[in-house]
Amino acid sequence: MDWAIISKFILPPLVGAVIGYFTNLIAVKMLFFPHEEKRIFGRRVPFTPGAIPKGKARLAKAAGDIVQNDLFTKEDISSRLLTEEVEKPLIDRAMGVLSENIKDTGSILIGSEEKYDELETSFANLLSEKISEAIKKMDIQSILKHEGKEMINNQIGESLVLSLVISDNLIDKAMTSVGAKMEEFIDTKGREMVHEITSSRIHDLGERTPLHVLEQAGYSEEVVREKLVTAYRESVVNAVNSALKRIDVASIVENKINSMSVEELENGVLQVMETELNMIVRLGALIGLIIGSINIFI
Repeated sequence: MDWAIISKFILPPLVGAVIGYFTNLIAVKMLFFPHEEKRIFGRRVPFTPGAIPKGKARLAKAAGDIVQNDLFTKEDISSRLLTEEVEKPLIDRAMGVLSENIKDTGSILIGSEEKYDELETSFANLLSEKISEAIKKMDIQSILKHEGKEMINNQIGESLVLSLVISDNLIDKAMTSVGAKMEEFIDTKGREMVHEITSSRIHDLGERTPLHVLEQAGYSEEVVREKLVTAYRESVVNAVNSALKRIDVASIVENKINSMSVEELENGVLQVMETELNMIVRLGALIGLIIGSINIFI
């Protein structure tokens, strides 16, 4: 083949492709290399260090701001936690716990059925003691005098005969006697009776489920579920807002990037963008080839 034809039609596109390829290759390499500043006779060599090592601090701060303001927002986190895939299993689990006997659930939480029984007994003793003390502090005789006299007078009404037979003085004496007997009974037998009733009620409560107790209080299963959903959603929003106020995501990302070596940062970028960077290098060769081809006709 004639050299003139080669130099005119083949060499320009080929040279353009080579120049474009190596130009882009050098540009890509200069993103990371050299890793450190180079000096000759005390003067810094231009374009050293590479673009990313030189701007590492600015890159770290910009990445932190982007993550916090655009990628890791409270709305995004809350919306993820409030999806049906996350919310429904949690609510179903909570409803399942509420459907189990209080004693069974308590035994699991405390560690064993024996520990639950001990706690139940301690609670019954404490409650019985408090109720007994409260009853003892009541002035039974004064209460009976007032309430008993009022009740008897209401029963007597306008009956003249009964009012003559049953006087206020007689009522006071009767109520005083009854009050004294009641106080004596409370001192000797009151705590025992209160403890027996309290223990029985607490034991019966442990055999029921929280849902049953709530239904007796007027809350249906549907209402309980709605309350749980509302509480969960409010808790998620409040927890996310509180957490993000305490956690400076931007600073965490910035410090993490700044603590990385240039080699680690380079490997991280290449893991994500190696294909794209190679495409840029090849694109340089293609553009050089096109420009070289165009020069043939100029």
